[in-house]
Amino acid sequence: MRLRALTEAMFEREQSGEPIHRWPLVRREQPEGWSESYRTVGQFMTTDLFTVRPDDLVDLAASVMHWRHVRHVPVEDDEGRLVGLLSHRNLLRLLAGRGTGPLKEAVTVRDIMKAAPLTVTPQTPTLEAIDLMRAHNVGCLPVVEGGALVGIVTAHDFLAASARLFEERLRTAPDEEQRAASD
Repeated sequence: MRLRALTEAMFEREQSGEPIHRWPLVRREQPEGWSESYRTVGQFMTTDLFTVRPDDLVDLAASVMHWRHVRHVPVEDDEGRLVGLLSHRNLLRLLAGRGTGPLKEAVTVRDIMKAAPLTVTPQTPTLEAIDLMRAHNVGCLPVVEGGALVGIVTAHDFLAASARLFEERLRTAPDEEQRAASD
């Protein structure tokens, strides 16, 4: 939790525009409860992003997805603005539509991407992001701030967070049950 608190404080200070040598030290005497670690999307979104451009060939995007073991790749324009999202589902639809023969012409990312995808900000509450993903049946949400792509949050991120919570709670549950039984 300390690392998460440090990262969150660094992110907040970075957004202020204040030079790093003027940042106050991060002080956290009492660690926050587990719920504070998962309150907003920005606390656990993925920031190590690989993006493609609309005019890139689908073969390149599919290779990036394969190499990085990801199911979603944000699509940015030349100015770095999010313009779309390419998912493994887009690739499957392309393959299903072409049958067993080779593609007759080059297919670009623009041809199959989801344009103007649903997005959130780092400050979006986690439960709101989960509700959006459920309501719109999407597997990820690009995270945008000030018009710039800053991260992505996926169903896999929520699964990993859920697994950590289950492990934490279930590991302490036998101790709590034994205490309750002895009372």
